[in-house]
Amino acid sequence: MENKKNIEYTYKHRKVVMLLAKKYFKNNKELLEQIKYHDLDKLYMYLFFDKKSVSRIHRELSSHHENDLEKTYIDFVEMVLDWESARYTKPDKPLNAYDTLYKFYPEMEEFILPILKEMGIDSSDTPMEEDILKYAQEISNITDKELEKELISNVKLLLKK
Repeated sequence: MENKKNIEYTYKHRKVVMLLAKKYFKNNKELLEQIKYHDLDKLYMYLFFDKKSVSRIHRELSSHHENDLEKTYIDFVEMVLDWESARYTKPDKPLNAYDTLYKFYPEMEEFILPILKEMGIDSSDTPMEEDILKYAQEISNITDKELEKELISNVKLLLKK
C-alpha cells in the first residue's frame, strides 16, 4: 500500500499524544475522550488519498489546528499535545511545543502559553522525557496486524459516537 508509512507514522503519533494527555491531564475526562479521536480521520483517509490531500483536508476540518474553526480550551490543549508529541515521533519535526508556538504561531501565545506553563514545558530547553521517549521507541516497529487492529477497533469507536 502506497500510504502504509503514513499510516504507521500517524499510528505512532496518536499513541504518544494519548500518553502525553494521560501523563499531564489524567483527571480531565473531556480531554481524554477528545484525544481518542486525535488524527483518527487521517488513518482512514490515507487508505484513499495521497498525503498532501489528507494533510490539507485534516487541517481544514480539525479544531486542534490553526484554521477558522472556533476553538475551546480542550482544542488548544490538544494542539499543544500535538506539537509536543511531534518531537518524539516525527524526525522531520524536532521542535518542542514551546518552540513550535514561537516559530509558527506566535499570535496564539495568549491561549497556548498558559497551557505550556500548566504542563511545566514553557521553555525552549525542556528536555525530552525519558518515559515518553522510551515508549515512542518501543512502538517503532509496527506490524500489519497492529495496524489492522487499530483500524478495526477505531471503526467501532467511530460507530459508537
